[in-house]
Amino acid sequence: MTRAAVTAVVGVVAAVAAAPGPDARAAAQALAESRELRQLVTFRFLPGQTEPAVDLYRSQVVPIYRQADDIKTVRFLGEVESPEPLDLVVVTHYADMAAMDRANRALASRVDDPVPIGRLYRQLSDLSFGHHDQFVEVLTPPALAAVPDRMLDVLEFIRVAPGMGATFERMTLGAVHAWEQETSIRELVPRTETARFLIADGWDYLRTYAVADLAAWQAYTTARSRHPVTTSAARFVDARKTMVLREMPDLRVR
Repeated sequence: MTRAAVTAVVGVVAAVAAAPGPDARAAAQALAESRELRQLVTFRFLPGQTEPAVDLYRSQVVPIYRQADDIKTVRFLGEVESPEPLDLVVVTHYADMAAMDRANRALASRVDDPVPIGRLYRQLSDLSFGHHDQFVEVLTPPALAAVPDRMLDVLEFIRVAPGMGATFERMTLGAVHAWEQETSIRELVPRTETARFLIADGWDYLRTYAVADLAAWQAYTTARSRHPVTTSAARFVDARKTMVLREMPDLRVR
């Protein structure tokens, strides 16, 4: 006989039906909704060290990632426009958190690499002022070009008013995404996603957009500021931060 329980699954609290005894954790994980997980690592490198860091990724880290089955995709994004200094954003995609755990264990257990992955990470750290890690779960179907294209990636960080997260999320996943599927909007923003932060410094949601250029982004935000659906959702937003990035196509993993 199963019983209701509230189980912490990798730090995210979800109400699930859990089996009693030693199988309770496995049952909770099986019942928990599996969503694509993304890790965003933002680097600011020491003066003159951006190129050596990117070369280190290209020559030694990326080949290891390409052999890690539980990594779906890795994308390397450079700054186009940003309100804060950054040199590189590395976005790693996993099927879910369990896949990330498996990938990390597999990377740590590799013994035949000329340089262990942990040492490579330390070398990257030595080239930088530091790095910033954040994690999101993607709430919408992932929208990613099958191969790198010339689109810009806009990352919009959103903080919602206290207690308004569920309302904002419901409106965004329903009405806002429906509006973004209209032909006139899709011409400006061909791909959009909505994700919820699991680990971040005060942000609640991450919206990502693919745009051809900065003019298209301006046209989209102008249209958004005038439409009743999007202005209604915006009432629950306390703060936004927008970064415009461009993928480094030769570094993509899968």
